[in-house]
Amino acid sequence: MASDSLHVSFDNGFGSISNTWNVDASAPGEVRLGGSSAMMEWATGRDAGHGYGTYTVEAKLEGNQPGAAIVLWPGNNQWPGQEIDMAEITPDGSGRIYGTMHWNENGHDAYDATIFDGVYSGSFHTYQMIWEPGRITYKVDGQQKGGFTDNVPTDFAHGGMNNTIGFLNNNPHTSITVREVSFDPLGGGGSAPEPRPAPEPQVDPISPQAEVVVAVRPQEPEAAAAVDSSDPYAPWTDASGHIDWNAVAAHVTANYEATGFWYI
Repeated sequence: MASDSLHVSFDNGFGSISNTWNVDASAPGEVRLGGSSAMMEWATGRDAGHGYGTYTVEAKLEGNQPGAAIVLWPGNNQWPGQEIDMAEITPDGSGRIYGTMHWNENGHDAYDATIFDGVYSGSFHTYQMIWEPGRITYKVDGQQKGGFTDNVPTDFAHGGMNNTIGFLNNNPHTSITVREVSFDPLGGGGSAPEPRPAPEPQVDPISPQAEVVVAVRPQEPEAAAAVDSSDPYAPWTDASGHIDWNAVAAHVTANYEATGFWYI
């Protein structure tokens, strides 16, 4: 069980993040994932990886489409499961960054997401996730950007499962460059300050960009009456205003695979 602090700067290899595929490590002190590529700690069981504590990554996501991500993968390597995404790119063409938490709901993938207001791809940022009992908090460049208090997983030390640190890219139009990765267990030098209530996830409707072709999915009659038909994300927005970004991303990817164009 990897419960101790971790620090990887890529000056001398990948450290514990050694399960790699198609990663460019030619530049000292950083690695780049483009095209189809991935790197991750080995997910060998429920105690693999890390549990409660502070996860910090200095990275640059590039592009304005889904594809690059900082992923905390289930320690037992089984999905659907407690995948926690520290950073992904929204599928609306804006280049905004968001975080997602997945969990297994009776054999099906369930999730919630939160936009990191004011954070965009194309620049290096310090992404931080603090995992505590019953709470996940996201910070970017030291500023709190959202979090979750429902369906938060329990780590291995407290009867649940740990997560392994990983990175991936699966889109030829995106990439992620990583310079530094660290983990400090809860109660260690880099752990969270006194817990504060995390804000409700703020996943707001996105104004379509000029280059995005909008074709709204037809609604059932009852649903159509309850949503704003002028909003292209209405088919994937629940009653509380939260957008199902994973469903949007899957729809956009399906359109690309069928037509060769990225659109909603």
